[in-house]
Amino acid sequence: MSLLALRRLVVFSHGKAVYDEEFHLGVNIISGENGSGKSTIADFIFYVLGGEFDEWKEKAKLCDEVRAEISTPSGPLTLRRRIDGRQEPIIVFFGPMEDALASPIEGWERYPIRRQTEKQLGFSQMIFRACGIPEAPTGEGANVTVHQILRLLYADQRTPAPRLFRFERFDTRDIRAAVGDLLLGANTYELYEAQLEFRSANKTLADRQQRLRSLLEAIPAEYGSMNVRELAERMTALERESAALIQEIDALDDAEPAADDKEFEENRGAAFKEIRRERTRLRQIEELIERLELEISDLDTFVDYLEEAAAKANAASSLADALGTIDFAYCPACLAPIDVGEPAACVLCAKPVDPERESARYLEIKLDLSLQLRESRQILEAKETELQKSTQELKAIRQDLRKRSLEFQSAYELSASPREAKLAVLNNRIGQIGQQISYLGSVRELAEKVAALIAERDSAQSEVDRFTALINRLQHATSGRVLDAMRLVSGTAKALLMQDLKRQEEFENPGQVTIDFADDAILVDGKMNFAESSNVVLKNAALLALLGAAAQDEKFYHPRFVLMDNVEDKGMEQIRSHNFQEIIVNLSRSVATPHQIIFTTSMLNPELDLDQFTIGRHYTKEFRTLDFGALPTKDIDTAT
Repeated sequence: MSLLALRRLVVFSHGKAVYDEEFHLGVNIISGENGSGKSTIADFIFYVLGGEFDEWKEKAKLCDEVRAEISTPSGPLTLRRRIDGRQEPIIVFFGPMEDALASPIEGWERYPIRRQTEKQLGFSQMIFRACGIPEAPTGEGANVTVHQILRLLYADQRTPAPRLFRFERFDTRDIRAAVGDLLLGANTYELYEAQLEFRSANKTLADRQQRLRSLLEAIPAEYGSMNVRELAERMTALERESAALIQEIDALDDAEPAADDKEFEENRGAAFKEIRRERTRLRQIEELIERLELEISDLDTFVDYLEEAAAKANAASSLADALGTIDFAYCPACLAPIDVGEPAACVLCAKPVDPERESARYLEIKLDLSLQLRESRQILEAKETELQKSTQELKAIRQDLRKRSLEFQSAYELSASPREAKLAVLNNRIGQIGQQISYLGSVRELAEKVAALIAERDSAQSEVDRFTALINRLQHATSGRVLDAMRLVSGTAKALLMQDLKRQEEFENPGQVTIDFADDAILVDGKMNFAESSNVVLKNAALLALLGAAAQDEKFYHPRFVLMDNVEDKGMEQIRSHNFQEIIVNLSRSVATPHQIIFTTSMLNPELDLDQFTIGRHYTKEFRTLDFGALPTKDIDTAT
């Protein structure tokens, strides 16, 4: 089940912690007067979790770094991010903040917000794997990022209340629809993989079509037939004709031997040495090809090993989660009864055991294997490319050697002394044959390239057709999933709206609540844009309904996390705000699935002013969330 929860948030200014609070599962309330810095803390949470944000308030600009410890199904992670631009990378430690503080810089991993190459692993890919969320492509060909998901989980004060997603200038229907489908559980791993394979196959098809078109346009019209078999037959016939002419000249030489000529012999020796050099180069290329084939075979074996190791790591992680720790009642050495000590310690050696840290290490191992596998495949591809080039070079050398051999036979093995007219004609014909064979060899090489590209194009087209059919089948299967998920979300939203105070007639007994991700809208019985305060209630009810539905259905890829900074936005009455806060707490109490709801308020319901809900003190303009005058209260080592 997907999960993302904040455990601890620390904000630094010039090396000192100006905000340091721990959070928990369930409801977390940040209360304070207007202007006391509550929204700034919400912005820091959005930013450290991967949000692309740079609209900092004046006080926030005095800070230089934010850190967070988060809970995921793969174990705790510690994130740190400098307070700068939207694309500032995030540095990750695979473990709790307590361990991160003692770790040297080598123990941290740096992840860019947006990866620049396929080889690079971005923050979104890492956090999705940790939280149990599959990667999903948008209709525009890009992948859904953690920033796009957070836009649906964070309700800020800057965004107009009728909008579902946090406002962003460059936004599209495709992105919003992809985010909605992903969180509803419609984008399965199988569909995602099929979409990736389709994109790759479509890219390959376009490349092969372009290369084939360019090659055909570059072939001169006088080349004639491009049939490989026909060209080979013509070359064989010419070689037979040349051999027959040589035999005929040999017969003439037997009848009238050539005179011994010193210069003739010197030239003959030089030509023979040149042929030997070509043969040596031919052997070198053949040896290179043999070595490349062996290296490719070894790389294939190593890639298979990495794939097997990755599968075993996934299986080991799943098995560890399923089995948990093994308890011994008797010592395996002496069979004496064992006294059970602390529950979080090993029953044999009494050393502390932390399953969350073990899960985090499993995630780190799996990510490392993933990177090794990607790099090994790239090396393998480079070796295969080199092998292809060497094979082409070998073909060219063989063709050149054949031409030189024919020339050698014509010039030196056949007497070069003055001959009768017939001998001159025979030699001239042999030269013509050599040129024709060379020409046809070039044509055949082009014909082989054309045939190979046609085969590759047809293969790529078959792959595109296959993945198109597979995607259509999977999308048809997942359409039922969307209907089931939206039915559950709508029912939860209706129940929440009916608990609102009687301020909006449409909320008292709604028939249907519709969330339209693509249109960025929320409708009640087909209507939208109610009174401003009611729009706020409707938006927050929709966000809570998504979380509440996800808490009831494991098929959702919603991370069971919501951050709201708008509970009493747009002129909300105090009594209505207090009532909605109770709705939030009641929803949280009604579900047993781990989740987290964080919201800010300047009108805290007195009945909720309890340590189990509130985070920190009640902030005022004198005692703001960011305490620049106080020394850090906890030992935070900013040097790491």
